[in-house]
Amino acid sequence: MKSSRRRWLVWGGALALLLAGGGWLGRQGWLPGETAAGRAVAGAAPGHARLAADAPASAALRGKASPAGDSVAASAPAGTDDDAIPPEGLEVCGVRRVSADELRRWKADPARGRAEADKVSEQMQRVGDAALARLAARLAAGDERQQVAARLLMQDRDGAALLAARSSDALAYQMALTACGGPGGDTPHCARLTPQRWAALDPSDARPWLRLMAAAQQRQDAAGVAAALAEAAARPALSRGQFLLERQAVAVAGAVPDAAAIGNALVAIIGMDAAMPGFDLGAPLRACRGDALRDTTRLAQCRALARQVLANATDLGEATVAQELADRVGVPREQQAHDAATLKAAQDRYLERALTDIGSDCAAMQRLKRLSTERVATGELGMALSLLPAR
Repeated sequence: MKSSRRRWLVWGGALALLLAGGGWLGRQGWLPGETAAGRAVAGAAPGHARLAADAPASAALRGKASPAGDSVAASAPAGTDDDAIPPEGLEVCGVRRVSADELRRWKADPARGRAEADKVSEQMQRVGDAALARLAARLAAGDERQQVAARLLMQDRDGAALLAARSSDALAYQMALTACGGPGGDTPHCARLTPQRWAALDPSDARPWLRLMAAAQQRQDAAGVAAALAEAAARPALSRGQFLLERQAVAVAGAVPDAAAIGNALVAIIGMDAAMPGFDLGAPLRACRGDALRDTTRLAQCRALARQVLANATDLGEATVAQELADRVGVPREQQAHDAATLKAAQDRYLERALTDIGSDCAAMQRLKRLSTERVATGELGMALSLLPAR
């Protein structure tokens, strides 16, 4: 499974770098990390690196930026100089247009260039933060899941956990519990949330049982792992694990009609989503390998879970890993909802689409909003598959 995890780590890093870069400014290394876009980098690359976290062979990749940088370079058209100044200058939507002559002066004087780029970054952050506040205010007036999302957009995990603990909405609970598992999630109300309660709120969903399996593995509780695997394999559904905040934000995106504002807000939200540990196939990857598969009961459960996840996945990365797990445990190809070649082709088209859509100009911001809207409507996997030529 090393190859697909490597592809996804590279894809995540490449997209994160482009999201942060703002085009030419980012390639000069002038945009600092504490912008809305920079926060997306902090989350997006580790978010996709979760796909590599359970492969021993991929350990050397974790936490390294070089594969992402290689991917960005490889994605540029042949003969293109990444440092070349665009003849039309650079549009930073909602901030200003920087002329080609001004960019040349910045390039000739890197200290000045960084200082000017810092000013652009600060303006981008203000635009994005103001839009986030408007989205959060709209969500705060909505239903329980929207109220939880509003708290998370405001970086208030404890407040989100407090709301979720009182809620009977499984998605509201999932968002808060998932956010509490990320950086800064060790708060008093986060401690009250459990996968067991989440499982009780939606008995059809396998995902809470995957979380319980991971927790049992961390405790080295073999009986707990076996019980959670059996439960997960018996569940008919699988909730979305990624882009949970994007899903809520897109529903109220009309509250921010300005392209620059919503674009910068979505970049930040993508980063928040990526920082939430929502990839849950690590546990079955560990449970369904090696000598464990000599147990016929374990093997049957692993096959059932691989079939179920592959059939119900909405995240492209999870579908890819589930297909490889299905191959590992011997699920017949005719029982697999998606084959490896199709998923690989979908990954490539999705990467191509993402690289095309990212930029700092207003047209790119509008494309980013469309990308987010499509991803919410169909799921990441559905969107990727829709980009393939009709058979």
